[in-house]
Amino acid sequence: MSALSVCWGCQVKVTMLAIDRSRARARFSLLRSLLCGCVLALASAVSGQSGELAGAAASTPPAVPDRLSAGDWAGIRAAYEAGRHAARPTERGYQARNLGQRWHTEFDGRGFTTLPDANEWTWGLELVRYGFAGQEQIMNAPQDVRAEGGRVTYVWDDTLEEWYVNDTRGLEHGYTVHERPALHADAGTQKARRPLVFTIAVRGALRPQVAADGRAVRFVGSEGEAALTYTGLIVFDAEGRELEAGFEPHAEGLRLVVDEHGARYPVTIDPVAQQAYLKASNTDANDRFGESVAVSGDTVVVGARQEGSNSTGVDGNQSDNSAGLAGAAYVFVRNGTSWSQQAYLKASNTDGSDVFGCSVSVSGDTVVVGALGEDSNAAGVDGNQTDNSASLAGAAYVFVRTGSSWSQQAYLKASNTDANDRFGESVSVSGDTIVVGTRFESSNVTGVNGNQTDNSVYRAGAAYVFVRTGTSWSQQAYLKASNTDANDRFGSSVSVSGDTVVVGALGESSNAAGVNGNQTDNNAGDAGAAYVFVRSGTSWSQQAYLKASNTDANDRFGESVSVSGDTVVVGAPSEDSSATGIGGDQSDDSSLFADTGAAYVFVRNGMSWSQEAYLKASNTDLGDFFGE
Repeated sequence: MSALSVCWGCQVKVTMLAIDRSRARARFSLLRSLLCGCVLALASAVSGQSGELAGAAASTPPAVPDRLSAGDWAGIRAAYEAGRHAARPTERGYQARNLGQRWHTEFDGRGFTTLPDANEWTWGLELVRYGFAGQEQIMNAPQDVRAEGGRVTYVWDDTLEEWYVNDTRGLEHGYTVHERPALHADAGTQKARRPLVFTIAVRGALRPQVAADGRAVRFVGSEGEAALTYTGLIVFDAEGRELEAGFEPHAEGLRLVVDEHGARYPVTIDPVAQQAYLKASNTDANDRFGESVAVSGDTVVVGARQEGSNSTGVDGNQSDNSAGLAGAAYVFVRNGTSWSQQAYLKASNTDGSDVFGCSVSVSGDTVVVGALGEDSNAAGVDGNQTDNSASLAGAAYVFVRTGSSWSQQAYLKASNTDANDRFGESVSVSGDTIVVGTRFESSNVTGVNGNQTDNSVYRAGAAYVFVRTGTSWSQQAYLKASNTDANDRFGSSVSVSGDTVVVGALGESSNAAGVNGNQTDNNAGDAGAAYVFVRSGTSWSQQAYLKASNTDANDRFGESVSVSGDTVVVGAPSEDSSATGIGGDQSDDSSLFADTGAAYVFVRNGMSWSQEAYLKASNTDLGDFFGE
């Protein structure tokens, strides 16, 4: 993506909805998340700058005020988020502001019109007709228009609703058809195969251009420049069967045509909108750009662990690929609704096979990049980078932004650097705190700040907490599991939010379930676990030992973790149940559903943790590794 040619792509992806089949009603979810940017997962916390709740999006949520519990503050923040995205009545209908996407949308009872703050374009959609071809119903005016919070609904008739949801992601737009449209009763019509058709008018000056295969549409300006692009249209019925579908040009704008012959309802059409299509500035085969990604506010960082240039530092020469697998990271920023690359990051001691960029994290103006293959024998912060006598020891690099310029601020190593530890395989940053995982570290200590020198427990794993004072970084804690054991790979994943760190250990083997269970019974090999640590002042302690509610051998619970405030999510990509959706049956471990995967949500109340949800894909299948 360059500043000279900006293209917002909109991928269209269909997922099956879990619907009560006893209702026997069709459900169409059409043009979901249509507006650019709403599903790129650019959700960000609300700024507390200048003491105003109404500030713009920022990288980290404001601190919990004194005399308020974290739960109460979370409730206040949630209410504020809902309120600031609420649709407000106007003379013409409703209007909703979206600070994160920097636009406002007007709903006039016929469709919507969106105008970016920069006035780059005006664009919108309006449903004109809907139904089977040749028998389409003209959509004149909805029976009812209502708004609740950030949701606006047009009730066209007893069978069709059009709805919009304005939130931190952008504007989600869809249709729900409650019953299959009826055909006229004459025999000829009943026997005909008629496609289902949506005729959609395009508002504003952008013109649609439909690709030859009907699977993509570009909306272009007067000079032919692309402003919006839809790609990858896929449609499934309730049995997962793919249906033929595509866009067609039309005098009024567009037609979306679906061949639903033989389909079992509901049929789902689920576009996913993107605001940008990001590529490296030096795209090359096998670079693996995108293997790690992170976002904070208007900044995205992307790792490319196999990029091969020999440059060092920021914005160096990208064209010399003489350092194979050295790795790189790329910083992209949003200005209005346009994205551009702001920096090309390399290690200060670039070397082949360091895989710099294997992990990335960003918080505000700070980026941390892991390089698990880095080989120096330095320890601590800003040590000697030139002695490569500790193969695969690993390192992490801290970069900071001043204005629009980036520079390296710190070179982080473990306090007990050792060959093959792979320090930096996982990294996370929140404000002035960084946590770095090294899942192959081998000391036998447990808890916080124990003896680092005894390497008698092979690949037990560890995590290291670093803090910044001014512009200087130092190690604050050395974290180990409360039940350190060989091959537990504690540190395989890490995440930090304020004073809370969560560390995954995908190889931990206890058969405990839930929170703070028995850690001593290792009868469930590679079941996995996650550990929650909290900081009081400058001291860290373990607060919780998390296990799946359906612990089983080889589930790899803890291979991925993330924490935000009082909520933790843990992935278990090799979990085997056939359940779908949320809170399904966890007990079916059929071999037909091996490695389907699951994720688990835990919440904190005071100092106590409990599991809140058990998450599965809506289309659970063998070998999907959901949660990886």
